[in-house]
Amino acid sequence: MIAEMCSRLRSCSPSRWELWRLPGRVQAYILCVHAAALAAVVVAATRTRLSLRDAAVCIALVGCAAVTIEATRRISVAHGTVFRDMRAVWFIAAAALLPPCYVLLVPIVLVPMKVTRMALGVTHRRVFSGSACALAYGAAGAVFHLLPARVAGYNPGAGPHVISWIVALACCGALGLAVNNALIIVAIKLCDPGRKVGPLAADGEGAVSDLCQLSLAVLIAFPAAFSPVLLAVALPVVIVLRRFMMHAQLVTASRVDAKTGLLNAVTWQGEAEVEVSRSVRIRSPLAIMVADVDHFKAINDQHGHLSGDAVLALTAATMAALLRDYDILGRFGGDEFAICLPHTGPYEARQIAERLRDKISQIGTQAPGEAPVQITLSIGVAILESSSRSLDEMIAAADAALYRAKKSGRNCVRITRDEPAASR
Repeated sequence: MIAEMCSRLRSCSPSRWELWRLPGRVQAYILCVHAAALAAVVVAATRTRLSLRDAAVCIALVGCAAVTIEATRRISVAHGTVFRDMRAVWFIAAAALLPPCYVLLVPIVLVPMKVTRMALGVTHRRVFSGSACALAYGAAGAVFHLLPARVAGYNPGAGPHVISWIVALACCGALGLAVNNALIIVAIKLCDPGRKVGPLAADGEGAVSDLCQLSLAVLIAFPAAFSPVLLAVALPVVIVLRRFMMHAQLVTASRVDAKTGLLNAVTWQGEAEVEVSRSVRIRSPLAIMVADVDHFKAINDQHGHLSGDAVLALTAATMAALLRDYDILGRFGGDEFAICLPHTGPYEARQIAERLRDKISQIGTQAPGEAPVQITLSIGVAILESSSRSLDEMIAAADAALYRAKKSGRNCVRITRDEPAASR
């Protein structure tokens, strides 16, 4: 085990980090966060009186967090998003029970364990996460202990003070979660300028996860304020919730295309298959649409892959805004998008396709210092009216219609209706 850890530490040497191959703005931001965390530790240490009690509580919290990491270390982590793994429970508890210096140290001392013991991941992101958590929850702890003793303090006390103490901790814990999420979202946006911040910041599932972490942290911190030994009682609950949340987030991440936020090809095909089967069974019309970004390779070659990613993200967001709630939109691969339109006949399908094509042709994106990139779509549509075709046959028919649209000069729509499926 020791040999394995040493090997992984050598492979995670800072000189080998992917960070140094990222744009300069990303490197500068990440290094600034690290520097700010280090400076905060130094400043807080000069203003903190060391005590055996605080050191013991800090060690207990670090130990609990380490056990939760070890118990779930074989579970992969979804990258490129704000990931909730229940570590915030211990950090928020630390904000209530310890001076800010210790709160800053708790996430940082866990970094080597995250790097060496968890499933393989991107090392510089895990190190950055440690610094971001230190700043976020260190700030939460500082605010909590700056509040008047009659409101907060290290001891919940009794009577009305208990209520004010819980409310104060909940508010400061929410502040820590918000700051941590914001630091990570900024890093994601800098790495991928085409990425939409809205889905990351206003993620309903993420908000529920954060609320669970906050509630559990308050429930843990309250009894632990009287006796830190009670932290051990909460440990199994946190481990179970951590496993559940990590699995749930991985399942969600496995369904979504990272560049566009749409369903990936496998998930789209699964959901579209259900709709096609239902349409055949109840004899309801259905349309399958395949849309292709015109000259996408030329956009990548002339403007770079970041501009290409921005085109994909903008196209996806525009299409999603124009479709109905029950339509199924996914990224089919490369620069192709697939759409399943339940309860849609040929006339309505053409209207939808033309609306998408027309709206996309009116927008464009621009990289800094570059000329605007005009976006157009070629769209092929296959209609299921009275036959009993499979999804694969519908996709082949839509793909053949798309090929005709490209042969006709691109930026147009072509439709195939209930005829034998064709292939390229």
